[in-house]
Amino acid sequence: MLSGMWVQVPPRAPIMQKNQKNQPVVKIIPHYLILIFISVIGMAAYYRSLLKGIFLFDDNALIADNPLIKNFSYLKDIFVTHLFQGSGTHSNFYRPVQSLSFMLDYHFWQLNPFGYHFMNILIHILTAMAVYFIFYVLSRKQDIAVITSSLFCVHTVLSWPVNYIASRADLLSAFFMLSAVLSYVLYKKTQPARYNSLLFLSSLIFFIMALLSKEISIILPFVLILYLSCFPEQNKKLKERHPNLIWVFIFVTTLYALLRVTVLDFSKEKLLETTTGMIPMHIRLLTAAKALMIYLKLLVMPTGLHMEWNIEPAVSFVESEVFLSVIGLAVIAGFVYFLFRTSKLKFFAIGWFFITLMPYSNIYPLPYFMGEGWLYIPSIGFFALAAIYLSELRRRSKAWFWTVNLLLVFLLIFYGILTAKRADVWADPVKLYTEILKYSPNNTKARINLGVLLAKSGNDPALEEFRKTVKLDPNDYVAHNNMGIIYKKKGDIAKAMEEYRKALELNPRYPLAYNNIGNIHLESGQYGLAIDFYKKAIDIDPYNANFYNNLGKAYREKKMLKEAREAFEKALKLDPNNKETIAGLDTLK
Repeated sequence: MLSGMWVQVPPRAPIMQKNQKNQPVVKIIPHYLILIFISVIGMAAYYRSLLKGIFLFDDNALIADNPLIKNFSYLKDIFVTHLFQGSGTHSNFYRPVQSLSFMLDYHFWQLNPFGYHFMNILIHILTAMAVYFIFYVLSRKQDIAVITSSLFCVHTVLSWPVNYIASRADLLSAFFMLSAVLSYVLYKKTQPARYNSLLFLSSLIFFIMALLSKEISIILPFVLILYLSCFPEQNKKLKERHPNLIWVFIFVTTLYALLRVTVLDFSKEKLLETTTGMIPMHIRLLTAAKALMIYLKLLVMPTGLHMEWNIEPAVSFVESEVFLSVIGLAVIAGFVYFLFRTSKLKFFAIGWFFITLMPYSNIYPLPYFMGEGWLYIPSIGFFALAAIYLSELRRRSKAWFWTVNLLLVFLLIFYGILTAKRADVWADPVKLYTEILKYSPNNTKARINLGVLLAKSGNDPALEEFRKTVKLDPNDYVAHNNMGIIYKKKGDIAKAMEEYRKALELNPRYPLAYNNIGNIHLESGQYGLAIDFYKKAIDIDPYNANFYNNLGKAYREKKMLKEAREAFEKALKLDPNNKETIAGLDTLK
């Protein structure tokens, strides 16, 4: 037997199928031309994001205000803390690969949004290429792979993770998951050789990288089980030489889960509550059925997009929207069974959609019932299923061949234009938050962010937004803190202090409120009290340079110059470019 590695896929050199009566000639195009095509349409759809992209929402917390990504000395810290540790915001997200990618971005681009958006687009295009190779290997039909990857590359509903830098986790987890799947598929299809173990090891490493990028990646073993069920090895001897080894992925998943509920569980610092957590499971599942119908609509016609969806929970099964959604699910279930009996490739595509969407079904309570970004990985299955049917139509006759081709050109241009226009919304924070509030008027997070922007032009419009937020959610401590900032600007110190203290009543571990109270004491000459409050802020968030800078000011005013120098130096270590801190140190010379 000849040694070496071979893969059971169509040859890369251009070939032609037999041209039967009235049937089109189908050519195999070299892979590098397909990759160039994917790159071109990807850049065409997102080039406006490069030109107009800015930092917004969580971008500031994860990048601009995050000292952990600005110095490689904190490399260890990002692997032992939660995602938002550097910004002082609490979370239970453990995504060190995302933070590592931002650390690399900052090394090359500093705080230039262009570089961060460029990396998002690049990862998205590389993921689209991985989509192409997976379905090329599985289907052995190049048009299925091209259609699937092209639709994925330009579709408007996926523009949220690409345009929003903070959603880098979605991009990274998808890329590593697909790389893991592709490596595993090649491992199963490759003749036993020394490269065989390398392919399996690569798949396992990619899986670990995916887990460290986003929690959704825990679903990968189920995707591999789906693959093994749909594409069993035909050669029994080859099967014996290629053990499935799914247990290895399950072991890694179990180990990851154990770590996340023990040493990497950050929820014990503060009880994490979710919007959906207080809702019974059966109501959550009925609401998820409503969300599914919206997802399917957006995948066909991506209009009415906005960043954060607030879906009203289902009331009961007999509610019209819920009832119709459940009927729709029953029809889909019958369709899935039909595909299982007739086409394993189609079943794999639709199975991919539902399996990868399952973590977002709110079986485990999530902050929201749906989000456009949650479709990033599941959409691949939807596009693949559409591509399979379109491929079948292309092969019926020359007339269908050109009809389908024209339809695909239209879809790519249509979705591409809509995607390019979305960059205009993401480049204008006021427009973005206003759009969210148009569709979800009760979204307090968007209202707070809008208020912060309005505060730059005037206090009263911002104060009104914060008041609306408190009316919607009296327990929103961030809104109370921001109201305190506005009152302080207006000179009403008593009212400002009242709002700061209200914020601390609602969340005793909110460091910004302690810092803001410290500022009031500092300005009033109560330096000892200011020091106490700054220390409380630092105890909660030891990575905020501003807290150390303010502490240094208070020590300096109290003539505690040694302590002042230490505080300023800690601030400078966290933020080496802070001009205020540099000036503070100069005053001690």
